[in-house]
Amino acid sequence: MSKSVTILTGFLGSGKTTFLNALLIAKKDKKFAIIENEFGQEGIDGELVMKPDDSLFEMNNGCLCCTLNDNIYEILSELNSRNQEYDELLIETTGIADPAGVANPFFGNSEIKRDFSVKRVVCLIDVALILDQLKNTEEAIKQIVFADVLLLNKTASVTEAHLNEIKETLEKLNPFAKVFKENDGQFPIDKIYATERDQDFKTGGKDTSHDHKSGHHHHGDIASLSFVFDKPFNEKELQMRLFGYLVFEAKDLYRVKGIIHAKDIEHRLILQSVGQSLVITGGRKWDEGEEKKSRIVFIGKHLDKSLFEQMLNGSLAE
Repeated sequence: MSKSVTILTGFLGSGKTTFLNALLIAKKDKKFAIIENEFGQEGIDGELVMKPDDSLFEMNNGCLCCTLNDNIYEILSELNSRNQEYDELLIETTGIADPAGVANPFFGNSEIKRDFSVKRVVCLIDVALILDQLKNTEEAIKQIVFADVLLLNKTASVTEAHLNEIKETLEKLNPFAKVFKENDGQFPIDKIYATERDQDFKTGGKDTSHDHKSGHHHHGDIASLSFVFDKPFNEKELQMRLFGYLVFEAKDLYRVKGIIHAKDIEHRLILQSVGQSLVITGGRKWDEGEEKKSRIVFIGKHLDKSLFEQMLNGSLAE
């Protein structure tokens, strides 16, 4: 049985390690394997009790911990060989990491996909700094648009009005993500754990034709384009066109995600990009009598809406 994976991301100083420690306390009935990109000044609670020349360290709470100094494939191979020693895997990325690079092995390698399943990517947000980070820092943008959960942290440092402005901005940038907030140092861990990456998401927009609806949101140079289609797609045609775009043209495209209604397929297809890779997996079956719609969102810089409309319309089934 595959191990569930949670990836923690967020810009420098956003509170990732504080949240990780809170998660370990809240889920003390579980044993975790923990991968950290680097050990910062604030480490994980718990004295390391194994010899330091071992690649995995056992903490005094029974969790395993290691740093991502070696190849991630080697680390995951060793963790899989010791999979009876822990229940779930947590990965805390460094504050300047593009999480797509960390997540890519879990989606692009068939053996790792078999042994590990990414359930959620949680991005910690320092609400006092995030608006400036969005203007000045490419890594912060990539972390936000790749996340499934956006956790507003250090909320006492700003007014409620400013918090609402941040929430609205983030929801436009990443309509896939659920937004939660820390309150007096307490994190809504159960709600976060109830959020899984392959769940359906909602997106909307104004009618622009008889065939589909689209929406368009901006934050500076960053655009979020959303499309809703009533007609079914030709799965192979859609996959071929999107793959070609990701490989040859997607320099400023940060993320794609979609719930796809494909012709002659009785269940949803879940489409998502991880870096320049395209991943399509099976979702839950359409309910009897349910209106079948496709919802696709593209997030990036300088996106040409007409190009995506042409690409998607050309992928619809005859």
